[in-house]
Amino acid sequence: MTRPLAVWRASPRAFVIRLAGLFVITFVLLTPGWPWIGGGATLAFAVVLTLATMFALDDFSQWRRHARATWTLTPTELIYENPVEEEGAYALSLTEITSMHPRFFTSLVLRLRGGTAVTMAYVDRPRAVRDRIRAAQEAAR
Repeated sequence: MTRPLAVWRASPRAFVIRLAGLFVITFVLLTPGWPWIGGGATLAFAVVLTLATMFALDDFSQWRRHARATWTLTPTELIYENPVEEEGAYALSLTEITSMHPRFFTSLVLRLRGGTAVTMAYVDRPRAVRDRIRAAQEAAR
């Protein structure tokens, strides 16, 4: 295997940012209720709704599934490995990636030539990851 250009793992910071974002959105949506239920009750209700939403969206199990995943960037491929998943490792050729879009400050969606997409979940600073992959794509040309 060639020497990796970069290695990314699921980031606890990205998970916390996702939780904080969910809380802020919930809290802002509940602020019109302050005059009737008070600020402390609104805050408590926002925390409870955030936790309920996390369980409804299955964020905890998603985090556990991706927590041991690694993305390795080589000069020609992006390799995904996760010991928790049955598929094992797979490699994406850098030429197959047509576009990349950061999503929610915690993940990067990779669009592929065949019309499919792959998500790099819970990566820290997805814009920097995108820029690093783009640089590798340019160097490979």
